[in-house]
Amino acid sequence: MKDVIINKGKSISYLTDKTHLIHVWSDDRKIKPVEKKENPFVEKWNLDGKFVVGYSGNMGRFHDMETIIYAAKNLKKYKDILFLFIGEGYKKRWMKEFAVKWKLTNCQFNTYVNRSDLGLSLACADVGLVSLSRGQEGLSVPSKTFGILAAGVPAIAIMSRTSEIALIIEENNCGIVVEPGDVQGLVNSILMLYNDNDLCKELGKNAVEAINNKYSLKNAALKYFPIIESLQY
Repeated sequence: MKDVIINKGKSISYLTDKTHLIHVWSDDRKIKPVEKKENPFVEKWNLDGKFVVGYSGNMGRFHDMETIIYAAKNLKKYKDILFLFIGEGYKKRWMKEFAVKWKLTNCQFNTYVNRSDLGLSLACADVGLVSLSRGQEGLSVPSKTFGILAAGVPAIAIMSRTSEIALIIEENNCGIVVEPGDVQGLVNSILMLYNDNDLCKELGKNAVEAINNKYSLKNAALKYFPIIESLQY
């Protein structure tokens, strides 16, 4: 995003040295891994015995929800795979209508939870989805990713491999990247994790390490201090 801003016009190119990058963070004091047997939302939403593919947040215009719902359609024969959608947004109504039309009993739609319950809701998932429509890279960064990682959940990013989130996931080996529109690629990625519990655990462990080492609230705050100090005259 920094590069996009600078490259938008020569009139601001002189700001290159004065533009700093501080990643979005997750408050790791509030969002942590939680065992399913200790998670009240597993019982509340009837998730016991399910491999949960979670999507939490805005289902909006910038998000490739089409690839996700078509993947759910292709996976409906797997009775123990459940797509859990938490949130609202422009595309939610269409997704619910699509699910009804194709009798997708493997899809569950819930509204937003209280902020204090966000960590528990994210930890319900065995894998967390984040998406970004093609052409939005550099303009939008799905910040929900950092909450998913803090919860110890491997992420599948449905977005360009050049996007910031995709680069973070690949750099930290905490998930899988699928190009927008690649329904079969998403299906294959979900099944890979569904069939390999050890891989799920490894990616989840890497996710927590990435938050602790790079993307925690403390790490972000420490990056602000020298920038603020440099503004003093």
